[in-house]
Amino acid sequence: AGPRVARTQHGTGTWPTEPECARTEGDPQMPDEPSSDLTRPPVPYPARCLSLPASDLSGYTRIVQSGGAQYEAVRADGRWERLRRMAGADGAIYGVASQDRECPAEWYRYTVAVEAEAWHRRADAVDEELYTLHIPASEWIAFALHDFGAQYGGFWQENPYSLIQRLGWEFNTSVGLHLDVYGSSYCSDHDSMEFWMPVRRPR
Repeated sequence: AGPRVARTQHGTGTWPTEPECARTEGDPQMPDEPSSDLTRPPVPYPARCLSLPASDLSGYTRIVQSGGAQYEAVRADGRWERLRRMAGADGAIYGVASQDRECPAEWYRYTVAVEAEAWHRRADAVDEELYTLHIPASEWIAFALHDFGAQYGGFWQENPYSLIQRLGWEFNTSVGLHLDVYGSSYCSDHDSMEFWMPVRRPR
């Protein structure tokens, strides 16, 4: 699934030819449906290129073997609605898959989070036990999934690491995580969402 969503810069690449991340002013927002400017690249999913500055995300974290376990727990116990109330201007919730020294082999950290600044602006959030991740500046490829529940498993079978290579990029290991991005209209597992992968040009 980061980069700070509210008050940041974003860009849209031109597919399928050499997608460069053009910087423009504005707030990158998740559309209710994948937007018309997401053209079909030479991969099975609509995609666009984002160029985003460094930022922080804060939320509920858990070390897991499957991010779905933490996603389902947060969705089920009311924390999702709390995150939604705390979200930034675009209303996005992020599922951040990352690794650190606390993660055993074959495990990783999954954090369901919102823009840190938006959370800490709320006085009633002060006592929450939150995990904060710093997201370095990077270019990102954002893949659009029209139906999260129906497509996410197949998306991983396609292997997003291979998909970005087909688009002329490689995984940005200096960022070393990825984001599931759930827009403000996301309510059901069959709604649309985006998967963001940090990228750089091959060296």
